[in-house]
Amino acid sequence: MFFNRKPKGGISYPRNRDLVPRRFQAQGTIDRLPAGQHLLLVVEVGRLMWPKGEVQVKNTSWASEVYEGGMPPDGRFTLSLYLVSDQGYDEVAAWLERGRLTGAYPGLGQIKDSVRLHSVKLRLES
Repeated sequence: MFFNRKPKGGISYPRNRDLVPRRFQAQGTIDRLPAGQHLLLVVEVGRLMWPKGEVQVKNTSWASEVYEGGMPPDGRFTLSLYLVSDQGYDEVAAWLERGRLTGAYPGLGQIKDSVRLHSVKLRLES
């Protein structure tokens, strides 16, 4: 992906090293969302990724509910904010639909045409 100026975005809640329940609200900001780009939250454990879907942007803010149903080691995972092209988003949407139909969401090794904007390390409440 080529940008004249890489957008700046971040996760303001939850904060780095927070304990979170399996279902929680995430919030943040994006200075501008380029045309043809999508903003996604992604759970990362090791080198695998589980996209949580597109976040809805209003002006420069975004919010999204996150559900983490997996069993990361020691409950630890990274929540990342990604900027993804239309083509990359189409692949993620197809992966999410396959998961909805089969109940299986195998981790992805990468998301095509994506750029990580920010991440926070979190831990599931026991």
